Amino acid sequence: MLTRIKAIVLLSLTLALAGCGFQLRGGDNLPPQLQRLVLNGDDKTQFYRLVSARLLRAGVVLVENDGDTPILTITGVGQGNTTASVKPSGDTLEYAMRFGTRFTLDMPDEPRQVFNVTFNRSFLDKSSQALASSREQQQLREQMEHEAAEQIVRQLSRLSF
Repeated sequence: MLTRIKAIVLLSLTLALAGCGFQLRGGDNLPPQLQRLVLNGDDKTQFYRLVSARLLRAGVVLVENDGDTPILTITGVGQGNTTASVKPSGDTLEYAMRFGTRFTLDMPDEPRQVFNVTFNRSFLDKSSQALASSREQQQLREQMEHEAAEQIVRQLSRLSF
């Protein structure tokens, strides 16, 4: 009797979560129109490979341009550092790293859609530990690239046609 009640409660919770649109992270359901895509960009960069892998993981089939397939173009990938805070002596204490990219989606018989993805992270200036500081910057950039690739797929999954 107790297991039957547990089963009913579990089923009710599952139906309630499914009914409200809850999805586990990474379970991006792309619209059927985006199940086949042409991916344009600098295919020699790590970011392009990350986006490509994330699209494949989401079930997208990447194809060559045949004129009738949606085209996802990644452009404007950039990173820069600015001073976030300074010491009383005037030296930089903390930097803000900015990573951003722009991507466009061209659908047949639809206007071009333009999207931006931007992330900011801060890190401390460790001039006495230059190697550690450069490694920290590299790790932050890689983390932001992964997050941006995830964000691209999430934004595509929210589109409706």
